[in-house]
Amino acid sequence: MKKLLALSMATVVAAGMLTGCGGSKPSEAPATQAPATEAPAETKGEEKAAETEATAELSGELAVMVNNAFTGMEDPAILRAAKAFEEKHPGVKITIEGLSGKELISKFTTSAMAGSGPDVVALDNSGWPIDLAAMGLILPLDEQIEATSNEYLQGPLDSGLYEENYYSVPWYFNNTGLYYNKRILNEIGKTEAPANWEEFEEDIRLATEKGYAGVSTRLDGYAVFNMFFANDNPVIDTTGERPVVTVNEDSGKEAFNFWTGLHTKYHAFPEGMKDASDWATAYTTFVSDDCLFFVCGDWAYANIKKGNPDMEFGLAPMPEGKVKAVCLGGYNLAINSNASNPELAWAFVEYLTSKECDFVMTEQGRIPGRTDVDYAPILELNPDYQVFIDEAEYTVPRPRVKNAASVDEKMVDAFKKVFFDQKTAEEALNELEAELNDFINENY
Repeated sequence: MKKLLALSMATVVAAGMLTGCGGSKPSEAPATQAPATEAPAETKGEEKAAETEATAELSGELAVMVNNAFTGMEDPAILRAAKAFEEKHPGVKITIEGLSGKELISKFTTSAMAGSGPDVVALDNSGWPIDLAAMGLILPLDEQIEATSNEYLQGPLDSGLYEENYYSVPWYFNNTGLYYNKRILNEIGKTEAPANWEEFEEDIRLATEKGYAGVSTRLDGYAVFNMFFANDNPVIDTTGERPVVTVNEDSGKEAFNFWTGLHTKYHAFPEGMKDASDWATAYTTFVSDDCLFFVCGDWAYANIKKGNPDMEFGLAPMPEGKVKAVCLGGYNLAINSNASNPELAWAFVEYLTSKECDFVMTEQGRIPGRTDVDYAPILELNPDYQVFIDEAEYTVPRPRVKNAASVDEKMVDAFKKVFFDQKTAEEALNELEAELNDFINENY
């Protein structure tokens, strides 16, 4: 069975396995069973010999391409991890290249299509693994995932699922939290962040009545997806043979009407959000200290503190809709179809996504995409990250369709039609449904 375990269940299973491994000590075995103990010893010897042989077979050069967040600092942890791998396998030489996101996907795609490129690549889980899998540029990893002892988180793992095969494994993940201005929250008579949509809307109403903006975020599909997922609507259902658009079903209408209604009823979004097509601009709409809420992932925390060191803010889980669900972000690792040594490539991917290499993530406050992570180093850096850790169990990937970036654009365009007072919510959603159906027909 593939490792399709939700966080809570996987943690229980892992705990049970650890308990089982405690077992009885050899000295507790009856003397009459002595001959039987020789077989495990022999087996262990064979396993050790096989392990030594497998280790000896790991040799060659390996090129790895990652996002430059992991290479652009002094003494990068990923280089230390690569060196440790080389020391375990003296015949291996690893080269790591760091690039910005746009450069990374462009360079990898171009080189892989030409029959070359790095052996291992880090991919944004918002759609890159699916696109590259559809193009035949990365390898399926089902057998490797089945055999590994790494227990990957369900949502991040699913982001690499294309046509019933897995083409990537989670490296690290992020999701969505609700940042809130403590001063404004207290001013509207509240002591805690909203737990559900009803409280969320009420807080926004009270804030806007006092002249504050209610909520801000970046103008992309990130927040919009959250609303649909939290209302138990996948936007595009990919569980069947052909993707099915669901945005205009009742649950989709409710989600879209709720999010756009914050504008039509309360003018909740700050005017500056109309220009917030990147996160750097989006932060300013919150750090200006006159907006109650900000929807974003873990990367916002340091930027908010830097943008306004004097502002007191908190972080809470996203308000719950019909279900607990938040939008997934982060990066996966995949193997180039052109890799000359796929076994070596997988050995390094498995190592880099193992507990042994969690320091590569935690030194930067990133959250590894497994179920058995020691979160203490992350929480020492920032206790508020407990929010993102707790949300891991119900973090949902964007629709697993080819050219997913186009879906993201269509989602935000539909919201902008209402936010810019060009269309009603009903008109915008009807147009979105038609555009997404055309998209499916063009791609499938």
